[in-house]
Amino acid sequence: MSENFFDYYAGYAEKTPDKPALRIDDETVSYKEFMERTAVLGSAMKKLGIGPDDKVGICMPNSIEWYIVFWSAVRIGAQPVPMDPQSGSLELSRLIPATTSKVLFVTEKYRNNNIIGAVSALVPGQLSLDKVVCFAPDEAIPADSTYVSAEKFIAEFGEKECDIYQPEYLHTMSLACTSGSTGTPKILSVPSGGFLSTQKEMGDYLGFTADDVMMLGMTLYHQGGFGMGLQMSLKGGTVMYQPQFNPISFLETVQKYKVNIIQLTSTLAKVLLSTPDFDKYDLSSVRICYFAGEVLPKEIADTFVEKLGIRVVNIIGSSETCTMVVWDSATDAGTDPSDFRKLSFTDFRVIDEKHNDVAEGEVGELCVYTDGVILNYFGNPELSAEKILTDEQGRRWFCTGDLVNKLPNGIVRFAGRSKRIIKRGGNLVHAEEVEACLLTHPKIAAAAVTDEPHPVIGQQIVAYIQPKGDEKVTRGELARYFDGKLSAYKVPDKVVLVEEIPKDIGKIQFKYLRKKEYK
Repeated sequence: MSENFFDYYAGYAEKTPDKPALRIDDETVSYKEFMERTAVLGSAMKKLGIGPDDKVGICMPNSIEWYIVFWSAVRIGAQPVPMDPQSGSLELSRLIPATTSKVLFVTEKYRNNNIIGAVSALVPGQLSLDKVVCFAPDEAIPADSTYVSAEKFIAEFGEKECDIYQPEYLHTMSLACTSGSTGTPKILSVPSGGFLSTQKEMGDYLGFTADDVMMLGMTLYHQGGFGMGLQMSLKGGTVMYQPQFNPISFLETVQKYKVNIIQLTSTLAKVLLSTPDFDKYDLSSVRICYFAGEVLPKEIADTFVEKLGIRVVNIIGSSETCTMVVWDSATDAGTDPSDFRKLSFTDFRVIDEKHNDVAEGEVGELCVYTDGVILNYFGNPELSAEKILTDEQGRRWFCTGDLVNKLPNGIVRFAGRSKRIIKRGGNLVHAEEVEACLLTHPKIAAAAVTDEPHPVIGQQIVAYIQPKGDEKVTRGELARYFDGKLSAYKVPDKVVLVEEIPKDIGKIQFKYLRKKEYK
């Protein structure tokens, strides 16, 4: 049997029972309350017939309840399955059967999405679930025996005592859901022991302590945002999220609770820096800004390091690998934030299409080893065989799809995602590079770059831009701004001004860009 997350949580509940383990806005759960509430909900799940390896779907936004549902499932050996709370009925019609979820926990709605409405369009008419447990008022819950309020479910089935399941090292702890470009779900089997060890080791590397408070810009349902928070939880510190990202309340919360570590993407960082009266907020408590998910422009890194005096840690990571490689201003100052090195508990190769190592100076695909590399893509052996390589020692390596230049001294320079290359005429353009340049523009708060078919050049570059305040940004202005910075063919062919770049998981959500509310 492997070490268990609950070994840590139970210890902190004993040693610091009243310390907040999780805070979302002004709602908190202490370590003691966390242990008590997961016992009650875990026992209720067991009475429903949920046991080891059964799948427990969660379609809820950031909340204390989300956290309790997730860990209650883990406590009894079941596998929580976090789903995007913006998912509509079509997406859920794929996710629910693909994950083999037996029960689903939901809230009434999130943003403009009626979650219960999307689920009730499918269950019980098209799909079968043992139960849909709703954190919602009674009037919002369908009058069908499959549906029950969370309050009633816990009152009828919950008990104070609930044993803690002790997993084997390679036990699947949870299923993480992502979607490919076709919308087909990719479902990741997250290893219990490896996930714990990599998050603990990353917390060690960053020097987290039990006295620290960490504020994350990403969401709980996203594996990255959830995992980075665990790096603090495993130290007995306090982790904070927002129900949804809001720059002013984010800054106010950092100031109010004297947050020590903040986690952002480049997009979220630029939104924060563009906030009116940014300089009036007291960020003196912050010692680390933790970046992941997008290319980090040097200008943004320099602002945090030189102007704000905050250590910047930038990682390439993926849901499939946990942490991968790192740039750290404490040791790598003076180099580009896209130049990465491995950590003591990670390794990498740069490979060609035949999985052979490329020569120094060449570009290839980044292939990464960590103990947290997923066991497989659940229900998809073909994709598992394609993306996960096993070496002679039995270690799992993941082919990331990230293109990097293999530099001297064990450094790799990020070039872009292989799937985000835009083929514009005879030129290949990395969308991430264009985004990074756009984020340095003084009138731009956030940006997202994608492509559209073009009858002459094949694909054209489309830039969705969220301006600062009432600023206007034109293509001509961008062409002048790009001059001398990037090649002329990398200037966006089309500029679309939007009120907001959808960024619920910290990094840009491209599938929502073209929805009416962003036009």
